[in-house]
Amino acid sequence: MNGNLAYGLGFVFGIVIVSAIILIPMLIALTKDGKIKRKYDERQEAIRGRGFKIAFYTMVTMNMLYGFFQVACKELPIEPSVVVFIIVFMGVGVYAWYTILNDGYFALNERIPQTLVAFTIIGLVNLLIGLANIMDGTIMNEGVIRFESISIVCGIFMLITVLVILIKQHKDKKED
Repeated sequence: MNGNLAYGLGFVFGIVIVSAIILIPMLIALTKDGKIKRKYDERQEAIRGRGFKIAFYTMVTMNMLYGFFQVACKELPIEPSVVVFIIVFMGVGVYAWYTILNDGYFALNERIPQTLVAFTIIGLVNLLIGLANIMDGTIMNEGVIRFESISIVCGIFMLITVLVILIKQHKDKKED
């Protein structure tokens, strides 16, 4: 498979899956009067707020580090677009992992198994796309990591999130 074709198909597939994961639960969560059914208690809202704050400072720190290395090294062996996506993934990941571990990610009436399945599928599909890009030799060009490596990064972050959910579930079962 051509690297550009794999990249294009992966991009389209990713948009479709993410849209489905975001839009379908939102549509299901709407009641007949248009109000959202997903309920978070005050403690969860506070945890989510702290999660956003931690994620924001993570992204600021990562941007500062990137700027420092950009100045110090002049040329980094990675395309800037890859760094930008990694920084975004770090912010989203930190938010998700913090809120999952502190019971703020899932609404009180939300079903976790659906999310686990979706995150696992997204992670594995992205890793497969990344593997195809590795086999095509499109991940690196003249020693520079290219945008085609984003699939691997996304897959790793999604599977880490699945692992965090499983660890949290295991911990909760032990406490019961």
